[in-house]
Amino acid sequence: MSAQTPPKKFTLEEIAERKKKLLNEIHAQKRAMTATTREIFAPIAPATNKADAIMRSFNTGMAVFDGVMMGIKIMRKVRAYFRNLR
Repeated sequence: MSAQTPPKKFTLEEIAERKKKLLNEIHAQKRAMTATTREIFAPIAPATNKADAIMRSFNTGMAVFDGVMMGIKIMRKVRAYFRNLR
């Protein structure tokens, strides 16, 4: 024979209290996520001098170049894969 304890009974007040607490936690997490998202995707501050502007445009150009080169390499591998299937 197993000696199981009866399940705990919850009152409506306890359920309402727990719900309120969880909603507060969810809202706090949502605020933290919103702040993090704004921080990540915030627009870049304008360049303060000419050197910053030149470096920013160079970095953007390198990112575009890297993206194009990666796309070309991926397309070559995909084509080679499908050529080998014949």
